[in-house]
Amino acid sequence: MKITNKTNGRAHITRPTKDNIAASLFIVPSFAGVALFYIVPFIMSIGYAAADADGRLVGLANFIGLLSSEAFRLAAGNTAKFMAVAIPLNIAVPLAIACMLFKTKGGGWLKTVFMSPLVVPSACAAFFFRSLFMPNGLLSRILGANTDWLQTEYSFAIAVGVYVWKNMGFNLVLALAGLTDIPRAYYEWAALEGMGGARMFFGITLVYMAPSIFIMFVMSFINAFKAYRELYMLAGSYPNERIYMLQHYMNNQFAKLDYQNLTVASFVITFIIAAFMAMYFAFEKKLAFGE
Repeated sequence: MKITNKTNGRAHITRPTKDNIAASLFIVPSFAGVALFYIVPFIMSIGYAAADADGRLVGLANFIGLLSSEAFRLAAGNTAKFMAVAIPLNIAVPLAIACMLFKTKGGGWLKTVFMSPLVVPSACAAFFFRSLFMPNGLLSRILGANTDWLQTEYSFAIAVGVYVWKNMGFNLVLALAGLTDIPRAYYEWAALEGMGGARMFFGITLVYMAPSIFIMFVMSFINAFKAYRELYMLAGSYPNERIYMLQHYMNNQFAKLDYQNLTVASFVITFIIAAFMAMYFAFEKKLAFGE
């Protein structure tokens, strides 16, 4: 039973009805699934993070060991560098293409060309780029070399290029939708005031596309972690050190059944992502409200 409110100093007691009991029974399977696959593993991960392989509590020793690991620092640095380069490109390139397509009449086939990578399966994309950059691949034949380009200093640029090619389609849709929502009267007024194209772009287009760009950033940020699929199929678990990402580190720790490092790395990465996104949301809020 449940006490709902008080009237004239007397408490009214509401007893569970058959409908409430039936509704609760429908919730039980969902709650059981959440508990089994989310809550219980989370509690277990806390135990793994605070204990060694023998089950003895070690406090923060696992976190200190992780941060002192050269492999983890290499993976974290490469991931940060990859995101710092790939995310802005995955916003700027679709935005530039959208501006071009928006002014082009009859550019429907161009939209199809630029959006087609969005529907290409990751395995097919990886197979194509592997055949392009592998030894005796298309690029090596054109240049007359026998080079595995994914093991050279160009591997990072290849990884960024594959990511942008694969993920720019969704951002292109968002950019075209954002451009459509900008009233044409603003550009006509700006032209009468003698504003040039650059001033219109920065003063009108970017300002009114801020919500779309915000969504583009969030999706690019999420997809940057999914780039591991293509990188794994292109170069395996231990690629060139320039493209050894956090996902490679996590996958290798799982393959070795090193649950301590795996769970500690998960907590560290989650904290970094949450802090970064909180700062970005706060910045976007200030920008939206002009604070």
